[in-house]
Amino acid sequence: MNIETLKVFRDLSDTGSFSKTAELNYISQSAVSQQVKKLELVLKCKLYHRQAGKITLTPCGEKFYDAAKKVSSVYDGALRTIKALSRDRQGDEIKISTIYSAGIYIIQNYVRQFLAQNPGARISVEYRQFSQIYSDIGSGKADFGFMACPYRKAPGLVMLPVARDEMALIAGSGSPLAGRKSVSVRDLEAMDFIFFGRAFPSRRYIDAFLRRHGVKPRVKMELDNIETIKTAVASGAGVSLLPRTAIREEENGVSLHALKISDAEFLRPIYLVYSRTRSLSAAAKNFMSIFDNAKKTAGRL
Repeated sequence: MNIETLKVFRDLSDTGSFSKTAELNYISQSAVSQQVKKLELVLKCKLYHRQAGKITLTPCGEKFYDAAKKVSSVYDGALRTIKALSRDRQGDEIKISTIYSAGIYIIQNYVRQFLAQNPGARISVEYRQFSQIYSDIGSGKADFGFMACPYRKAPGLVMLPVARDEMALIAGSGSPLAGRKSVSVRDLEAMDFIFFGRAFPSRRYIDAFLRRHGVKPRVKMELDNIETIKTAVASGAGVSLLPRTAIREEENGVSLHALKISDAEFLRPIYLVYSRTRSLSAAAKNFMSIFDNAKKTAGRL
């Protein structure tokens, strides 16, 4: 005898219908009949009479109905509690889609700050191409996105500026620039560059910066991944303009060298992206509170 069988008997007694009982329990009518017959064999007594399509409980059936109803009620209550706990657990998880450079080098401080304030919460981070972040937020696959220099606004999405990433000239250890600490904007004119592809927002931001300063770069390579660009630079294939934070401590001064742009401010904006219309879970609201100052600043712009 199992809980499901007790539920079938209870539902049959409540509805008086084999078809409705079958529907409630996602089984066939013959399965309902078979389970009740098994109960009768185990209990060694008749549980109901069926006359003119109407079901009437026997005295034995009435006694057993009371027990079956109590056990089924406890079981149903336990299931509801477990499902509620499961929903709460899911509500404690925040899903983030981020471009690789921001995910690795920028948002870790935000994640650590959030987890310190919300020790029971969970965060999952998925690294995505910039174009995928829009659809992740729009479809609800992610609660938040982080991206650099969005090249377009999207209906229904909020793009909140939360950080600025200093851009630097990155050279390999074998470059004549390796011994220098800075370069001027005009120095960039004569260099071979390894850039992101032209579709990338960061590339468009770099191109706009160079145009403003009258620099026409020599583009030697276009790659689609910041780590691939760093590898190419380290091999001596050229230099690049990348976020200073993209150079790890064990790389800086060893395989790669970051040089400051001495005569111009070159800061790449980082945006937090989220849905304007979708309601946020309690955990997501707590995560958003980290950026309260950024929201106030954006409201004054």
